[in-house]
Amino acid sequence: MVTLEEMLRREEFDKIWEKYCGFLDLTLPEFMQIQERLLMEQIELLSRCELGQTIMGEKVKPKTIEEFREMVPLTTYEDYADILLNKRVDALPSKPMYWIKTTWKGGTHEIKLAPYSDSMIEEHTKAFLASLILSTSRKKGDFSLREKDKFLYGMAPLPYLTGLAPYGVRNEIDFEYLPSIEEAEYLGFEERNKVGFQLALSKGADLFFGLSSVLVKIGEDFASGSKVGGRGLSTLKTANARMLYKLFRAFIKKNIKKETILPKDLWDFKGILCAGTDTHAFKEKIEYYWGKKPLEIYGGTEIATVATETWGDGGLTFFPDVNFLEFIPEKDSLRSLQDKNYVPKTLLINEIQANQRYEIVVTKFRGGAFVRYRVGDIIECVSLENDAYKIKLPQVRFVDRISNVIDLAGFTRITKATIDKAVEVGKLPVKDWVASKQYDAKEPVLHVYMEMLDSDINLNDVKNILNESLRQSDSDYRDIQMMLGRDPLRVTLLPRDSFNNFSKKSSNMILKMNPSKETIDLLQNCC
Repeated sequence: MVTLEEMLRREEFDKIWEKYCGFLDLTLPEFMQIQERLLMEQIELLSRCELGQTIMGEKVKPKTIEEFREMVPLTTYEDYADILLNKRVDALPSKPMYWIKTTWKGGTHEIKLAPYSDSMIEEHTKAFLASLILSTSRKKGDFSLREKDKFLYGMAPLPYLTGLAPYGVRNEIDFEYLPSIEEAEYLGFEERNKVGFQLALSKGADLFFGLSSVLVKIGEDFASGSKVGGRGLSTLKTANARMLYKLFRAFIKKNIKKETILPKDLWDFKGILCAGTDTHAFKEKIEYYWGKKPLEIYGGTEIATVATETWGDGGLTFFPDVNFLEFIPEKDSLRSLQDKNYVPKTLLINEIQANQRYEIVVTKFRGGAFVRYRVGDIIECVSLENDAYKIKLPQVRFVDRISNVIDLAGFTRITKATIDKAVEVGKLPVKDWVASKQYDAKEPVLHVYMEMLDSDINLNDVKNILNESLRQSDSDYRDIQMMLGRDPLRVTLLPRDSFNNFSKKSSNMILKMNPSKETIDLLQNCC
């Protein structure tokens, strides 16, 4: 197989674009043809293994998309936990090369594991490279990605999904990673980013991939003067001529002109690739600090890279050959959370509508383990096409997790169990509570509304105790404050008997996590 690096050396730019980004020229019927072909191949693999027979049944194998959706139930991780957490390779449709890990907030175990076969890694790598190419592109067919580009890689290493990309990519193209892949494996998340940017100060950097919230934090630190200073000048001995010039220019800007140094004064990235919940909320700040609009990608541990942004602000486009895609309308998704006996129907990508939100359901292609799997993510279809760039496929945005989970900046996922534990750890005299994800000056926050048993308790005391108990019981929440310097907690104390009075005025059941604005307003005014 010809690699990306070989095609770049031959300057076969049209062939590169066709191989990695040609999916952007598909029509919706062509997209569906790829979906159906790969689904039938996956059904065949599933029918031969224990996991597939457990999920699909042993008797009749689905022969069409319609039969597949009628015969095979929707699944969640609980349906796979026994096989996957015990790494039962003999029960899988293909041999895994890597076991990718993530936390399982609210689940029956602390972690989830997802197996990745050779062909899954190959397709994940292709999708990742497509996003990288697009991040350096101004229009179709025009991109500046090259071998030996300096790649500032700010994501978690293996066994997390973000750590898989460099291992697949190095079979296609040789980047200079800052820090190196081998060194990054032995560094903690915060230290890895510090080392990477230290190297970038001396060598320069062309590409960045990381959490959007982390990139904003680094930009803020530069602007406040807490990072550049002596650290920047200490790199003079190892800096190349280009970075030497930029460092001196930054020194003059700060010390003579008395102006604020921003990262864009030191680096001119070809492409910035960002992931993580709330990326949309951070894009404006990233562009301000870094002088480059980031390109957003959407994916997850169980589903790999699912969709990528292209140009403008029109939304993300799904890759056709990574997962078979289904969508549950948001109202049906919410109903299924409240009524466990309700089984929602799904739509295909050629059936979704603009300005509607959906819970995404995937079947992993190429020997993957997950079948009609409820990922737990909500996307919005913003339009059925991108007319400006002649993309004939639905354009979507990743909105958030489903309503029973609050994801903050891609760092932590707060569940009912998380808050219940924090209340218990803090020994707070709480009668009842609800929690909502909200935005304060475009920053994602956790807003907890609490009715206390002791009406004389002080609001600041409650917030401080709850904040500290959340830090103790959830290390990811603690990282938001330690690494990002954010205060993500807001607390409102509700009037006495708010929940009792709500029950008298409304027949609706109160969702503990992310109740409607109307519910919150009624609770606050149920005196």
